[in-house]
Amino acid sequence: MALYSSPGTPPPGLSGAEVVAGIKGTLPYLLIPDPLPGMPRALALWLEGRTAVVGPAVPVEDAVVSLGWARKLLTMVPQGASAGIHFVEDHLATLMLFQDPLLASHLSAKWLGRLADMTPQQRQWTEETLLAWLEGGGTLPAARLLRIHPQAVRNRLRNLEKVFGSGLRDPRARFELLLALKIQIMASEYARLRRRAGMQSLLQTAGPNRTVRTNGR
Repeated sequence: MALYSSPGTPPPGLSGAEVVAGIKGTLPYLLIPDPLPGMPRALALWLEGRTAVVGPAVPVEDAVVSLGWARKLLTMVPQGASAGIHFVEDHLATLMLFQDPLLASHLSAKWLGRLADMTPQQRQWTEETLLAWLEGGGTLPAARLLRIHPQAVRNRLRNLEKVFGSGLRDPRARFELLLALKIQIMASEYARLRRRAGMQSLLQTAGPNRTVRTNGR
């Protein structure tokens, strides 16, 4: 388990010899056997109001790898933006996509950069249509997901063929395009979390009797 800051001395339920705790350094962590009776409740009470990430259960020799995954995910969950216990098992795809942020950004730009000349509204429609078509597996499922007439989806796809060409018929290209869309969605979500964390930090710094100005006002 990776933490932003030390939560203090572990409670009795977590202070046994089975638990390895490194809570005094700049990168606090806990190594806990799986399962440990009463561990989830003890952890929840001890870490209340804090952000922590739990790596998957692995053999002892791979514990450092699991901790590394937890620390990577922790950097993607800004402190204070989403307090609570997060599990690597719930974010495996995200971690895989962002193990190399530069490569992920390059993949996204390779495909979605072609939409740069569109208006924000056109780009939104295009990306929503692409995602629904790729995830749904065809025109009719996409129409149901988007709640529009199938002919409207076909019209949009004809326009998309002008942008992506034969790539829409290439399974490998479609896979990369789906990854590019997912990368953008995930990046937007984590950016939103960081903005939220920044605003919370600003409000805490300002205190209850001071006014915080935003948007230049």
